[in-house]
Amino acid sequence: MSYPCVKRVPHRMLGDLLRMMLNERLFLDLTLEEGRTLSRAFTAVGHDWRRTDLVYLSPVASDADFTANVRQDGLHVETPEGALHLTWDDVSELAERLAVE
Repeated sequence: MSYPCVKRVPHRMLGDLLRMMLNERLFLDLTLEEGRTLSRAFTAVGHDWRRTDLVYLSPVASDADFTANVRQDGLHVETPEGALHLTWDDVSELAERLAVE
């Protein structure tokens, strides 16, 4: 499996969720609406990265928050395991997958 990726997963209380997997150990479960919201944020920041310096989301179905600093070369994601870099190609792919899954 190549990362980052998005897949649908069932949740017994919340219904279908989107699992945004950034690597083999790091993932966030998002409601469908949270996925669409993050998709729009990724698309907006990808088109003009100078307009904001941070992307943040606190998903209902995950214990961890999503926090990413916006940089010229992509997003610098803060994780409990350390920093992770997403290129603009990664961000575009995630935006597309979060919007259609």
